Amino acid sequence: MGDHVENASRKPLVGVVEPDADVREFIQSLLLRAGYRCESFVSAERFESSALNEHFDCLITDRDLPGMDGLELARRVRASKQPMPVMLLTTDSGVDLQRAAIAAQIMRVQKKPLSVHEFLNGVAQATARAQ
Repeated sequence: MGDHVENASRKPLVGVVEPDADVREFIQSLLLRAGYRCESFVSAERFESSALNEHFDCLITDRDLPGMDGLELARRVRASKQPMPVMLLTTDSGVDLQRAAIAAQIMRVQKKPLSVHEFLNGVAQATARAQ
């Protein structure tokens, strides 16, 4: 019974994949102040390695990453044993990106620079969907 109570009151864990250290720290700070737990990563590969041992409620990833890009990471997350809602951060909002995001089943495309209010609303929707 103790485990159930602990899990019911557990703060959602959000994974953040962002290569820019300043942006990554800003996002992590926003999430922590909003009451989320957060782990951040510089690359998709590092996130994937951590996700083998950790249950994330939501993934926020930049589109432009070193190595595997954010769209490919989203596809791999959706195909994994523990799929989770994915938000994609980008400076591009073109039709081609929107189509690719739909095909990758990305829940939300968030344009940079971030609107804090819109961003946190998106995270709240994503983590609510995961629970």
